Amino acid sequence: MNRKMIHTVLLTCALMPAMAQAFGNHDTWTSGWGQGVSEFVIKGKGQSQLYLACDDAGSQPATLIFTDASGHQVSIDSGKRLQVRIDGGEPVDISDSDSRVGENNLAFAWQALRTGNQVLVSGDGVRPALFTLNGAGNVLPAFNTQGCVSKLAL
Repeated sequence: MNRKMIHTVLLTCALMPAMAQAFGNHDTWTSGWGQGVSEFVIKGKGQSQLYLACDDAGSQPATLIFTDASGHQVSIDSGKRLQVRIDGGEPVDISDSDSRVGENNLAFAWQALRTGNQVLVSGDGVRPALFTLNGAGNVLPAFNTQGCVSKLAL
């Protein structure tokens, strides 16, 4: 990965959670849009939230950032473990989207987020948190549409 791309990714990861704090609620998924990025968020207890974003042009991989109740974060493609468990099912590892398995896991999890009832999110350096999926199917676009693509697809 070249130096310019690393700086872009780091800046994006640093700024997006702050932007996501400006909207969202605890009862249903919320969406927003700004500067060519579609954002989707649900808040939980304390500072916890699950934030997803897609570059409308599809020139950047989808972003998924989990913040726990204490404000600690882990994100996809960051080199740290990130898992989701939809409706009490088996954990799905969505740590990276730069491999065929990672891309498939992300696509599976993304679809499950759109159709499930609740998600338990866990990862390295964060405490697990449970979020409702109420309204997610109406807000989240299907994966591989509207710029929501994996790192491998780029």
